[in-house]
This record gives sequence, C-alpha cells and structure tokens, in this order.
Amino acid sequence: MLRCRAFYEIVVKTPRLFAVLTCLPLAGCASLEGKPTATSPCAFEQVWDTSIAALEGVRLLKADKDAGLLETNWVEVGSATQAGIMQRDVNKERVKYVIEVRREGPGAAATVLQLREEWSPMGVRMRQWRAVPGNPTDEEAVAAEIARRLKAKGC
Repeated sequence: MLRCRAFYEIVVKTPRLFAVLTCLPLAGCASLEGKPTATSPCAFEQVWDTSIAALEGVRLLKADKDAGLLETNWVEVGSATQAGIMQRDVNKERVKYVIEVRREGPGAAATVLQLREEWSPMGVRMRQWRAVPGNPTDEEAVAAEIARRLKAKGC
C-alpha cells in the first residue's frame, strides 16, 4: 500500500511525470490482482468476443487480441461529489474499462478493471482530471455481464 501511495504522490504532484506515466495504466497501483474475474471453460476466442459484446455502447480505444487487452474510451458518468461550500453540482467524473482476457487451462478468464477520474472547477487542482479509485460494484457488474453472456452460450 505504501508503494501505491508513494506512486500516487509522485504522479499527482508532478504534472510532467503524470503526462509521461499516463501510458502505463496497468502499472503499480492499477494491477488486476484481486479484481472481478469471469472464468469460463469456453475457448479464449469466445471469451474475447463475449467481453467485447459486454462493453456494448462504449467505444473501444484498444483491442489487442495477442496481448489479451481491451480498453475503452473515457465515458462521462454522474459525479458522486459536489463542489464548494454551497455544494454545487458542477463536478464531473469519467470512467474507462480495461479487460484482460487470458487462457486458463482449457478455458479462459476475463478480469475487469475500472479506471476513474474526477474533475472540478474549484480548488487547488481545478480544471484538471485526477485519478480516483474505481467503483468495485461497477467492475463486478461488468464481470457478471460477461459471465452471464458466456453462460447463455452454454459455457
């Protein structure tokens, strides 16, 4: 946990370093360990196709089948926080999903990670997107949707 906090302090407090490290979304604190996973006896290709289908309505930024990585574009969602002493509803949040599909024995597994950022017109970091923890419930919902679709296919 200290390593993640140190990584966060360096990245957040050094904008130039943050710009360099934005290309490494799966490094350090954003690991997939312990994240919701849909496991299936289906072949890798079926789990891959089903993972793409489960992300319907969200544009894919990256679909690298050889590496087993799917990445969506950012999508704005409702903000859980309000701004300032007057509690104005002006904050924004956005999410992006990264799904790793990997072979596991005779089947395959899809692990879901949600990257989340918030933006506020107020405060020291006003008008800048900053990383916040992903919503575990949303991650579980995407993994459950992948599992549901695989089960519907007979896997």
